[in-house]
Amino acid sequence: MPPERLIPWLALHLLPGIGPLTARRVVELSGDPLDAALNWSPSAWRELGVDGAKIVEKRPKLLDEIANEWEAAVRANVSILSRDDPDYPPLLAELPDAPLVLYVRGSLPAARVRVAMVGSRRSTFYGKFAAGRLAAGLAAVGVEIVSGGARGIDTLSHRGALDAGGTTVAVMGNGLGRVYPPENGSLFEKIAENGALVSEFPMEMASHPENFPQRNRLIAGLSAATVIVEAAGRSGSLITARFALEQGREVMAVPGRIDSEQSTGCHRLIQAGAKLVQSPEEILEELSPMYRNVLPQSEAAQVDDTPLTPDELAVLGLFAGHDEVHVDILADAAPFGIARLQAALFGLAVRRRIDPLQGGYYVARPRVPGHGPQER
Repeated sequence: MPPERLIPWLALHLLPGIGPLTARRVVELSGDPLDAALNWSPSAWRELGVDGAKIVEKRPKLLDEIANEWEAAVRANVSILSRDDPDYPPLLAELPDAPLVLYVRGSLPAARVRVAMVGSRRSTFYGKFAAGRLAAGLAAVGVEIVSGGARGIDTLSHRGALDAGGTTVAVMGNGLGRVYPPENGSLFEKIAENGALVSEFPMEMASHPENFPQRNRLIAGLSAATVIVEAAGRSGSLITARFALEQGREVMAVPGRIDSEQSTGCHRLIQAGAKLVQSPEEILEELSPMYRNVLPQSEAAQVDDTPLTPDELAVLGLFAGHDEVHVDILADAAPFGIARLQAALFGLAVRRRIDPLQGGYYVARPRVPGHGPQER
């Protein structure tokens, strides 16, 4: 069986008909996801728009399914993160429809600047060239590339990052116990070794068309910005752009030939106000200083002069000198919940005020006179 703290979240996650927003509502109403999963009446579920009869039918096998899900994850070297886990990505935690449970194979550190690059599965030679070139250029300066693991632009974005010696994240539209598309199996192995494979779907869930729009919100949600490299007028990549805009993230688009159907979507985005980008440098220029200034450049360039937020100041005050502090201690001492703590730790890390260490520890960085954000 999984750790005791994870069982309630997996119980709710594995029930039929429970999406992220419904799950959040259940947690708010019950305070105990396991109690809701095992004891709520069918009428209580119907009030949330869920088929209560299917929930009741599932209950006798639920604990066995939780054990099987955990065992499948362990066999595949996959971590399962609940939304209250300190390792849960802070940018995702901000979303109202953040996944209740996230599956991760590989490494998904919080203090990492990420840019999403997505586009058409039926990409042209030009689109593949642009994706590989932009991804490699961004990866070379420390940006982690996020994409969807699909054929075409996604595949070339992942490969461009890896070829440049960088890291990349593939957000999958299926469970991590499956490989789709099958020809990308070796690529996914490299991504897991140099980044992460991520999914919100149970381990053995196959790819279904309805999974991909749901997956796209996570691609945008993990990233500071989304770049559409090549997209037709009805491309699913435009859904990712819409999610990015709704989440308050930057959206950029790569121009193409005016007679290319595969660039119609990009041109419409540019007409609607998306930034036209042609190089890694132009993408970097559009990033907030909070992200741009912490990439591996000169030490002076790594300083972010943006004032710390009240939450960041509160968390920074919990560090005694330069001693290592475990995230559990910070969670107990912080005057707010885990989601705000994660966001504050991320902000402090990208501003170079703290450094994340292995095992959930953080250490405060020495102050350099005349540098760094003003604490007001």
